[in-house]
Amino acid sequence: MNTTRLLVTSNLLFAILASAPGQSQVAPPAHIILLRHAEKPADPDDSHLSPAGVKRAAQLVPFITKDPAMTGLGSPVAVFASQTTKHDNGQRSQETCAPTASALKLQVQTPFRSGGYASLAKLILGNPAYAGKTVLICWTHEEIPRLAAALGVKPRPPKWKDSVYDRVYVISYQNGNASLASYRYGN
Repeated sequence: MNTTRLLVTSNLLFAILASAPGQSQVAPPAHIILLRHAEKPADPDDSHLSPAGVKRAAQLVPFITKDPAMTGLGSPVAVFASQTTKHDNGQRSQETCAPTASALKLQVQTPFRSGGYASLAKLILGNPAYAGKTVLICWTHEEIPRLAAALGVKPRPPKWKDSVYDRVYVISYQNGNASLASYRYGN
């Protein structure tokens, strides 16, 4: 079994154990950095990032690792992206966060397809390894409002606009409540 699969399996086990009846509640992460994939090419059959998207993915690295707004949250301990489907959905999410994951010396975990946002939220919120820490998630923009809601944000954020690639949401947990802030990165 490879390291990524072992890590995903252990994360799923933590989530299952944390949600079992009679188990104590796991503290949430301190922060979740949530963003969509970077720019896509004009060709709808191309599942990869456009040159502008590759540039934005590279710009994410110093934003996460050096910008005071992000470094004040603590370095991410895990990076998640949506799983690639047979139609290549999810590929851009993985390509967007891969340079940042590499800089952080982390693997990009892809345990769920983009429609599995509720399962991802349960896994992250139920894993004691993430309690009080920061987690980075790159997801498909159509599901980001639902993912944010599954992570406890109320009210659910508005639909993520198709043309917006330069934003990240930061979900912060304090006293059992999730708050949402928005930041801009890149050019």
